[in-house]
Amino acid sequence: MSRLYMIYHSETGHTHVLAELLAEGAQGVKGIEVKLVSADEVDYVEAARADGYAVGSPDYFNYVAGSIKTFFDRILYDERFKGKPYVGFSSHAGGGDVLTCIDSLARTCGLRRVGPGIATPGRPDDDDAVKARQLGQALAEAAKEISAPKAGPRR
Repeated sequence: MSRLYMIYHSETGHTHVLAELLAEGAQGVKGIEVKLVSADEVDYVEAARADGYAVGSPDYFNYVAGSIKTFFDRILYDERFKGKPYVGFSSHAGGGDVLTCIDSLARTCGLRRVGPGIATPGRPDDDDAVKARQLGQALAEAAKEISAPKAGPRR
C-alpha cells in the first residue's frame, strides 16, 4: 500500500476543497491510502512514512501560509523526505503565484515535482475539480513507483 500525505492550510475552505478533490483522484488508484491533514496538525513521523505529498496553501501576497512554511522548515534536513514526489495546490483571490513559492520550497527540501500544480481563483469550479482529480491521480501513480519493490539482481 502506498501512502500520500496531503497537507494544507485553509481559511475560507477553498484550499480544503482542493485537497479533497486531489484525494478523490488519488483514491481512484488501486493500492493508495490518503491522509488529509491541516498543516497545524502535521505528525512528522507519520509524514516521513508517506510515499508522496500534496501541499496546499492560500495565496498570501504570493507566499504560503505560515504553517506551510513551517512544514518545509521542519523537513529541510530530514533525509526521509528526499526524492519523494509532490504536487502543489492553492486558492487565491487574484494573485495566484504561490505555486512558484511552493515549488521553490519543495525543491529546496529535496522533493520531486510530479507536474504543474493547480491554483484556483476562489472555490474550485467543475473544470478545476477535473484537473485536481487528475493531479491527485498523477501523484498517486508517482508514489506507487517510489514504494514499489525494486527488482533484485537476476541469477
